[in-house]
Amino acid sequence: MPHLLKKAVLFCAISVCAVAAEPVAQVAPVAPHTPYYRPATARVRPHLSASDVAVVSAASFLPGISPGGLVTVFGQNLTDVSGTVVAGTDPLPNQLANTSVLINGRYAPVYAISYANGEDQISVQVPYNTPTGPGAAQVEIINYGITVARLITDSYDEDPGIFTYQGNYAVALRYPDYSLVGPGNPVVPGDILILFTTGLGPLSISLRDGYGAPSNPPAITIDPFQVMVAGRQSKVLFSGLGPGFVGLYQINLQLPFDLPAGNLDIQIFSPYANSQLATLPVR
Repeated sequence: MPHLLKKAVLFCAISVCAVAAEPVAQVAPVAPHTPYYRPATARVRPHLSASDVAVVSAASFLPGISPGGLVTVFGQNLTDVSGTVVAGTDPLPNQLANTSVLINGRYAPVYAISYANGEDQISVQVPYNTPTGPGAAQVEIINYGITVARLITDSYDEDPGIFTYQGNYAVALRYPDYSLVGPGNPVVPGDILILFTTGLGPLSISLRDGYGAPSNPPAITIDPFQVMVAGRQSKVLFSGLGPGFVGLYQINLQLPFDLPAGNLDIQIFSPYANSQLATLPVR
């Protein structure tokens, strides 16, 4: 995850962010939307055979997508990339290394493409206006103008996932030195952290696909999120997109003061969905 951390120092707002209220325009009534969240039966990572193609959360690696979040397509014979190609632009391109991904006919901005462990991996942002529901998303992978794979997948209004590294350590930075938390740099109870996530759902402002999130005003999650560490509730200071990033959410939090030492479970909760378990080293 080092490439995700380079711009973390651009965001130093650890206190609660406020967004000025704006007049609400009168709009025609629309049919109510029925939110869709990951059922318990879908909380298992897919086991792929040589011929399978799957699209999963780029953080939890659970199957399915969430509008605005980051996902990864896994499969074989999807691209001719032999190493790793990262877009490194804002906005992200609709095509990278002659490869593109369509979700319900709309280009998904491409973050990176790589070949590792015998599989092609294509990381993209899910377009914000993607519909949600069981089997609501049709994903099409195109290479050199030719469709090489198609699949149908579920689309969730929220699908929280914590980015991890070196197995299952949560990708988190300690404030104020922005050092990466890990087994050699454990946290202390009461520390303030920036936890990197994706799939936290609807935001306070409308954004364009593939563009880095703004900092003023920040893009804040509509639903409230909690972060539990070893069963204890942390104090959430901010929940929204990381300014300058595409599809990368962050939760700024203060750890409880009564945490025990050890490799502790950390997990995100909203009123409707929860993340996978990750590991947070505490001393």
